[in-house]
Amino acid sequence: MGLKDRLFPKKNRDKDVTITKAKTHIRKLALSNKNYSKRAEISRKNAKIALKRGEKDRAKNYLIQYKNYQRKMDRANKIRTRIERQIQAIEEGQLVADTGNLMGGMRDQLKTISTKASPTEAAEIAEDSELYVTEIEEAADILAGDPEIDLAIDVDAELEKLESEMLLEQGGEMPEVPSEELEYISDVPMEELPQEDSKEKLEEEIKKLREELEK
Repeated sequence: MGLKDRLFPKKNRDKDVTITKAKTHIRKLALSNKNYSKRAEISRKNAKIALKRGEKDRAKNYLIQYKNYQRKMDRANKIRTRIERQIQAIEEGQLVADTGNLMGGMRDQLKTISTKASPTEAAEIAEDSELYVTEIEEAADILAGDPEIDLAIDVDAELEKLESEMLLEQGGEMPEVPSEELEYISDVPMEELPQEDSKEKLEEEIKKLREELEK
């Protein structure tokens, strides 16, 4: 199938050709009516002239022509009205057909999406996701291991010893100190901790970067 056939299917081309022919015929009818109108006007004027000349029979003949042209005009107008009505029906019918095709395609898309996004499918996805999360967490736990087991270090005895020392220091009772009053000691020497730059220093660095970019 060529590009023309894909862009303009045969059915649509036939419809367009039919409508074009119909509109061309309407223009022909309009031109004919214009001609009939002029002839009718002339016939009526001639009928008046004939009466003024006292030629009554001739005046009648001119009026017959006048009426005949009017009848032709009326007939052409009726034909034009019927053709225009059918053109409108074709265009409206095509619009309805296109709307039906569009809605049919949308329905098919909705059907596909609803199948993928159904409550059952969503529940299965959620269940599978939770299972995968659990499996990943279990795998992470396996990789992380247990230092006490991996390093073969038993800290239970050391923990009991530490608790005993605290009991002795506190007169036989475990201390109850609010958590915010206890802070862990950093294992990084203070001199190695990064120092926060002052506002003036940051502004100076930004200024240097801008000057380098403008070069």
